Amino acid sequence: METQAGDRSVADGKYFIKILVFYAEKCLADQKKSSTLNNRYNTFRCQFDTKFPEETILRKERKYMTYEEFLSGLEKAIFVQRREEETIKRVQVLKNNGVQLDGFSCVMEGHREQPTVYVNHYFREDVTKEDLCTLAAMVLKIQRDSMLHQTGDFEMLLDYEKMKKRIYCRLISRNKNEDLLKTVPWIPWMDLAIVFYMEIPGKLIKNATALIRTAHMERWKITEDQLFERAKKNLQRRGFRMVAMTEFLGDQVECPDAEMYILNTKKPEFGAAVFVDSQVRRICARQIGGSYYILPSSIHELILLPDKVDYERKELDELVRQVNSQCVEAEDFLSDHAYYYNAQKDRIEF
Repeated sequence: METQAGDRSVADGKYFIKILVFYAEKCLADQKKSSTLNNRYNTFRCQFDTKFPEETILRKERKYMTYEEFLSGLEKAIFVQRREEETIKRVQVLKNNGVQLDGFSCVMEGHREQPTVYVNHYFREDVTKEDLCTLAAMVLKIQRDSMLHQTGDFEMLLDYEKMKKRIYCRLISRNKNEDLLKTVPWIPWMDLAIVFYMEIPGKLIKNATALIRTAHMERWKITEDQLFERAKKNLQRRGFRMVAMTEFLGDQVECPDAEMYILNTKKPEFGAAVFVDSQVRRICARQIGGSYYILPSSIHELILLPDKVDYERKELDELVRQVNSQCVEAEDFLSDHAYYYNAQKDRIEF
């Protein structure tokens, strides 16, 4: 008996959910192990995690802390251990998709930089006062190590000519970042937004990026369009990669007839931005053999699905929402619906 296209799309949708959930969970696990996709304090996090062996976590009769008690206790521990010349401030920073990160910044006379250590990831209900003292010491050590660089080294971050080859763009949700977009240069793209960031030289801070703010633009005297052209040129130089899902997953999960592709940059952080380049979209169409659907896996990558079956758009949208709800971190969310690239018209539709 032949399977009708509509029936097959439903079956494929259920099967794709299994594959995409497995893929997203694998990416999430890889990110937690990776120093590239974690922030610059990944090593610090690993060190702090070792202070909590399993038998310690399972100890009974422990008084549990709320998150606010954790922050207040850590602030007191840092204040006790700080040096006289150090001023420590508790800060809250708005990140992607409205995610708020709590941290502590250090100010020292003669230094313009204010290294900040975010601490959200270190909260545990069973943290003790002794644990907070250990964490406070590590926070201060990271801040002091950052101060070892000469102030002039960080001045280069404000110099456009020195930083222009390190400027890139990334795609983010527009409706989840209304407040953030008020403080940064950005360009509308479909129902998303293109924002810009700098890669910090490794000699200053390893694996770190900095979002380009309106203040940078005022200092650099350039427009959003000029910034976009520079970011695209750097993105093209970095290159992209398109990998079949079967190749990526190998024999970890069965993928018969699951013709799907992962698209990102060769350095996968914020890799979904590669799709703003029309040349990339056309190259993907040639490799796939025609039009295709785009499933926004996260801000780091996209999933491409060849248009070889009459998929129901609402089913693909539901597929995207289901994977987002199960496997995508709040800060990595990109969109809750699918897009379609029409190869004949060289146009994205949604």
